[in-house]
Amino acid sequence: MTTELLVPPKRKSRKIPNALIREELRGQPLYYRGYKDVLNGSKQIGEIMGSSSLQSYLVGFIYATLFGLIDRKKYIITTNEAGLHLGHKNNLSTDIGVFLKEKVVLNDKYFEVAPEISIEVDVKIDTDKELDYIFSKSEEMMAFGTRKICWIITKNKKIFVFSKGETTLIFDWDKDIHLTENITLNLQKLLDEEGVVC
Repeated sequence: MTTELLVPPKRKSRKIPNALIREELRGQPLYYRGYKDVLNGSKQIGEIMGSSSLQSYLVGFIYATLFGLIDRKKYIITTNEAGLHLGHKNNLSTDIGVFLKEKVVLNDKYFEVAPEISIEVDVKIDTDKELDYIFSKSEEMMAFGTRKICWIITKNKKIFVFSKGETTLIFDWDKDIHLTENITLNLQKLLDEEGVVC
C-alpha cells in the first residue's frame, strides 16, 4: 500500500507550514484534518488540532479503564498522542499506547520502541482515503513491532483490530475485544455502565 494516496497534491504556489503536519509516514507528510481551512484563512491553526468531544472522551475513558486493569509493574500506558519515532522521516503518534516497561526510556523525545498495543480513535489527518491510511499506518506500526492495533471508528461504531500475523478483524462496539490475555474491552458495555450515550 502506498502513502501517495494519503497526501494532498503538492501545491506549487504555497509551501505548507510544518506546524500543519500531524504525522510523517515513510517520508510523506500527513496533514491535520482541516489544514486547508488554515491555509485559506477561514480557521486558525489551533482550531484544527484538537479532538472532538467524543474522541477526547473515548480516549480518556479507555485510558482510565485500562489504567485500572493493566499490570503496571510490567507495562506503562500513555495517552496524549504519544509520538513514535520509527525511523528517518517516519514519525507517527498513538492515542493510547501500552508499552513494555523494560523497553522504555522516558525522556523529552518520541518513543523509539513500539507499543505492544496501540488504540486509535478516528482518523485525524486530511484524507479522503481513510481506509488506506488506517491500513498503511497499522502495517507500518506492526513492522515496527506493535503487536495489536485497535482503530475505533465513531461514525460507524466499528473497531478494526490488527494483530501481528493474524487476519484483520472488524467488530461492532458491543463485541468483546481481547487486548491481552487478561484484558477484554467491550466498549458499548463500558459506555452503558457509565450512562454515556454517543
